[in-house]
Amino acid sequence: MVTSPSELFDLALKRHRQPWNWTLQFAGIMLLGLTLAAHSYLLLAASMILFGAGFYELHMPEPSENLWFRFVSGGIQWEKNWVATPWTFGKIFKCCVTLALLAVTVWALVVREIGTIGLLIGFLALARVVVENRDSGVEP
Repeated sequence: MVTSPSELFDLALKRHRQPWNWTLQFAGIMLLGLTLAAHSYLLLAASMILFGAGFYELHMPEPSENLWFRFVSGGIQWEKNWVATPWTFGKIFKCCVTLALLAVTVWALVVREIGTIGLLIGFLALARVVVENRDSGVEP
């Protein structure tokens, strides 16, 4: 049976949007951050294996209702909504800012720049406060 690349992409996207698969891939990405800081080939292999395992068909039971899987379902829903929105200037700008922050984060982890990592954590905390304020009706 011949499978086209678009069919493979659709299958990978469908599997990625399952809670257990999303959890494995999230763990792989978090382990990759530790890998960049520790400069460990073993951690790199483990993170790639975890991320790749997230694309397989996992025969796991339905996830229980707890805080983690509520976070996962929110992440999956956010991802679906982001993919469904059209490419406007705002989406392109957010994507470019996210890629720039990702590049700075990777650089800071590789060179072990603690000050920059602290500034990034502070920036994320402030961004979360702004979002929570907007959700509660407080305008800056």
